[in-house]
Amino acid sequence: MKNSYTPYYNIPTCYMQQCAEADMTMPKAIRPKISSSQTLTSVTQPQASTLESTEYMNGYLRTQIGKKVSVAFLIGTESYIDKSGILLGVGANYISIKQAESDDIVLCDFFTIKFVTFYS
Repeated sequence: MKNSYTPYYNIPTCYMQQCAEADMTMPKAIRPKISSSQTLTSVTQPQASTLESTEYMNGYLRTQIGKKVSVAFLIGTESYIDKSGILLGVGANYISIKQAESDDIVLCDFFTIKFVTFYS
């Protein structure tokens, strides 16, 4: 039994010629001009933001580790809870605060944070 699969490099030349003709009819302003040595992202463009960037709350909070903070959390739709202490750490979805009055460490959900006050 003969295999009916035709690899892409055995496509009839008439198809390739149609593609070449279609490419020639495309305006040169639209046709991309990318050489094989050219990168996809220009080095003059700004870098992509990551979670470590200070443009995100995680990144900014990491710059404040060791400072006294007061954090307001929204619980439900109308209830706020405040936690105060020294900011110990910032993770992807949590922060840790060492409470001043008890020296306990509280692990807090990052996605319920609404307000953070930093004290100098």
